[in-house]
Amino acid sequence: MQEVVKLAGETDNYDAIVIGAGYGGVTTAALMAKAGKRVLILEKGTQPGGKAVTIRKGGAAYEMWPIAGGPSEGSRFHELVRDLGLDPAELIVMPEQTGEFLYRDASGEWLKFGFSSRPSEDPGAAGRMPKALGIDPADLGGMMQMTASIFSMPEDEIAKHDETSTLEWLGQFNLPEPLMAYMGVVLNLLFVVPIDRLPVSEAVRTLKDFFRGGGGRYHAGGFGHIAELAVGYVESHGGKLLTSQRVVRILIEDGRAVGVATSDGEYRAPVVISNAGVQPTVLKLLTGADLDSEYIDKVKSYEPSWAFVGVRYFLDAPVFEYPMYLAFSDESWWESTRFAAAEAGDWPEDPLLFVAVPGLYDTSLIPDSDHQVALVGTLSSPDPESPMNDAAIEKVEEMTARLWPAITNHLVRKEIYNAHSVSAASRDAVVPGQGGECIGLAQVIGQCGASKPDIRGPVPGLYFTGCDAGGYGCGTHQAVESGFVVAEAVLADLG
Repeated sequence: MQEVVKLAGETDNYDAIVIGAGYGGVTTAALMAKAGKRVLILEKGTQPGGKAVTIRKGGAAYEMWPIAGGPSEGSRFHELVRDLGLDPAELIVMPEQTGEFLYRDASGEWLKFGFSSRPSEDPGAAGRMPKALGIDPADLGGMMQMTASIFSMPEDEIAKHDETSTLEWLGQFNLPEPLMAYMGVVLNLLFVVPIDRLPVSEAVRTLKDFFRGGGGRYHAGGFGHIAELAVGYVESHGGKLLTSQRVVRILIEDGRAVGVATSDGEYRAPVVISNAGVQPTVLKLLTGADLDSEYIDKVKSYEPSWAFVGVRYFLDAPVFEYPMYLAFSDESWWESTRFAAAEAGDWPEDPLLFVAVPGLYDTSLIPDSDHQVALVGTLSSPDPESPMNDAAIEKVEEMTARLWPAITNHLVRKEIYNAHSVSAASRDAVVPGQGGECIGLAQVIGQCGASKPDIRGPVPGLYFTGCDAGGYGCGTHQAVESGFVVAEAVLADLG
C-alpha cells in the first residue's frame, strides 16, 4: 500500500481511492472493505448517495426527484444489505399498495388502477391492469406472447439483442394502443431514453427481473440511506469518507494511476476507482495523460440519458393517498421523433408524469403526519441550457394542478429542480449539451452490452464504477450491479 499525502499532515495507508459516493462507488468500497481492504472515498458533495441522495431539511427527508427502485425482491440492493450484515426486511420498504396508475383514454377520461411493489402470486393479477385500461380480453394475445417471450428468453439469446431496437421488437406483438402506451412510459421511466434506441437486451433483462421481483421499492430512512450505511461499513473497517472534496486530477506516474489531487492535497493508493462518470473522468480528471486520440473521440461521442426535471411540493395537508403515481396517455411515451418534437416545443397534452411521496413510504421522513412532500417530474433534455427544461416544468405544474387540484390550496412552498441544478449537484458537464442527465451514459444501442464502456480505464490502476460501466438494469440497480462487478475485478487484480 502507498501513503496518502495530505496537507494537514495526517497519513493513512489505503488500498484504493474511490472518487464519488454514489451507489456504484459506495458498493465497490463496501465490498472491498468486506474483503479486508482499506478504502478512501472522496465525495464533492456533503453526503453519500449521488443522484439518489436523501436531502434532510426542516425535519423532513426526501430526494432530489421522485425515486423508486426495482426489482423489489431479489435485487442487488438486497445482496448489498446482507453483505453489510444487515437485514433487508428492515430496510427495503414495499407497501401492499404502492401506488396508482392514471391513464387518459381516447375519450379523455382518466382511468385509475392501483399496483403493489411486491410480486403477486395471484394468477389473476396480470389481467387486472389490461381490464383497467379498458382493453378487450380478446385483444390480449399479443401481451401474453410478449410476456412469454420475456420469461423464456435465455441469457445467450438476450445477449444477441444488444443491437435490436426495443420498439421494433415490441412491434411484432401488435399490442393494443393503451398497452403499448403503458409499456412505452414504463420503459421511458426505467431507462430515461427513447425506446426505439433502447436495446432489447437491456429491456428484457430488466423486465424479467421486475416480473419476478416486483418494482417500486423504497428504503427506510430515505432512498439514499443504504448508501450512508455502506459508508458506515467502510469506515468501521478502517476506511474513510471525506466530503466536500472535489477531485481535480488523477495522478499518473510511469503510465499508471497512483492517486488523486484535490484542493486539499494529494491522496495516493495503488488503485483509483471513479464513480464520477466516464466522460468527466477521462476528459477532465485525466488531462495531461497520454491517451489514444481515438479513445478520447469515442468518449466524447457517448450520449447521455435524458434528464428528469420537475417540482418538489411542500404541502400542509395530505393531498396524495399513495407513495407513488404514474400518469400517462397514448401520446406520453417517447421514441426519438416524439422527443425531438417536444424538444422543439410540440409537447403532448399529457406527458409522462411521475410522482413520489417519500413520507408515505416511511412516516419517519416527515415531522408532521398532516404534511407531505411530493416530488413530481417528467422527462426533458440533459442540456442545462435547453429551453425544454422550462417548458417541461410548466407542463409538470399544469398537469399536477389538473390531476390533484387540492395541491393549490395546501401549497406551503415549492422547489424547482432542472438539468442545471442536477448537473451542479452531481455530474460535471464536460461535453456541450450534457451534464443534467438523470442516469449517466444512455442505455442505447451502441453503448450497451458488448459496446458498454469497459470497467478498466485507459491507464492501469484506474477503474470505472456506477451506471456508466459494468452493470445492467435501471438507475441505482445498475449502479449497485456495477459495484459488485468492479469490486470483484479490482480484488482479483490486487491479489
